[in-house]
Amino acid sequence: MSAATAKERYVHNFETMKQGNVLGGALSTGMGAAFTGERVYVGIVTKKKGTGSKAHYHLDETFNYVLKGALKVVMDGEEFIVPTGALLHIPPKVVHTAVASDEGDAVYLVCRDTTSDGGGQPTTIEV
Repeated sequence: MSAATAKERYVHNFETMKQGNVLGGALSTGMGAAFTGERVYVGIVTKKKGTGSKAHYHLDETFNYVLKGALKVVMDGEEFIVPTGALLHIPPKVVHTAVASDEGDAVYLVCRDTTSDGGGQPTTIEV
């Protein structure tokens, strides 16, 4: 058993974690912090007004819950807005983009499965 307390092992504070590009360097402007558990990746992502990701897909299932602002998303050839308080479900291998709307910055919670490729990390593939 670890010498760390239960709180140190199980409580993860996104505000004190190392901040950086959490979605793949040149693929997305998303900045924030993330934690990867045994099977799930969770992060808080901020995209500045009008910026976001290039077309890509994940081998894993993804959920984005918008905490602030709105995401302009393109999936299945359709563009739509995901507003504050809404959950975006992205099935595996569905090509998509997600950009903060022109109204302002967007902040969202991302949750992704990490078991699909056997490597224990979320997988993102640019199209």
